[in-house]
Amino acid sequence: MAPQQFLLRGPSLEDITRQAAELYGSDARIVSADRVLDSGLGGLLGRRHIEATVVLPDPVVRLLPAVEPDIPHALGARAGIAALLDDADTAEDRLRTSAFPAAASPAPAVSTEAEDFDALLERLRGEMEAPAERVPVLLGGAGDLVLVIGPGETPFSVVRSMAAREPGAYSPVSAGETPAGEPPAGERLEEDWPHLEDVRDATAARAQGVESSTAVLAALRLRAFDRLGSQLGRAAALRPDQVWLAVDARHKPDETAEWVEAARSRFSVTALAVVGALETLSPQTVNSLGIPVGWVDSSPAPRTVL
Repeated sequence: MAPQQFLLRGPSLEDITRQAAELYGSDARIVSADRVLDSGLGGLLGRRHIEATVVLPDPVVRLLPAVEPDIPHALGARAGIAALLDDADTAEDRLRTSAFPAAASPAPAVSTEAEDFDALLERLRGEMEAPAERVPVLLGGAGDLVLVIGPGETPFSVVRSMAAREPGAYSPVSAGETPAGEPPAGERLEEDWPHLEDVRDATAARAQGVESSTAVLAALRLRAFDRLGSQLGRAAALRPDQVWLAVDARHKPDETAEWVEAARSRFSVTALAVVGALETLSPQTVNSLGIPVGWVDSSPAPRTVL
């Protein structure tokens, strides 16, 4: 299951370290931190504080804050991050002391534009950032073929939203078996979209994409779950450059997991494109699928989990 992220605020990095340990336990890791200036009154009397992102490798139950611990808490990977936190606090103290001697009247905290502080925070981000947490990006090169798979109308809805996000950058098409007769009730055919049924169609669509400097977005509707193998097999023959799974957060997790696992057995899946996240009280159930979220309700996802 994907790690969880939380935002903590405090007067110093050490204070946030203590908060993270008290609230989330010893496995919590600080992966980024920024110094923020409150606006104050009319731009005056503003106060500074630290905002830090804390990552938990596994879902946990939030702990009640402890009353004042007798001994300092230790976070996971403490040896690496402790030095960075100490360096940041030391640099801040040194800059404040040199700029404002003890005999002088009270003055605002050191500016975040100070070179030493910015360099230390950049080191913190670079060393502690987990590459797996980066949100997947939709391919958009000329001639790229991106396949979006899902049941019913869901993949078409996702493809339309992706294409609308960057008008002129993508050519929407349908893919898979050509349906016989009228479509089932509740479904409709995209009659104005070209259809890719085999590798020759896919090659022609790619060539046209290269000529028009567009990527090809193909929506594949799964029509019958008892024929998932044959449908996905024909889709794999199209040799897509990237595969997204269009899932509805309102559907039962067990039903979604069945076809998602079948798709993962055929493709290297890039990400989930989630619809209906704002129409359910439990959109986070899609996290149990074990695939990073890359698209949510018509927009690129802000993070890899809901």
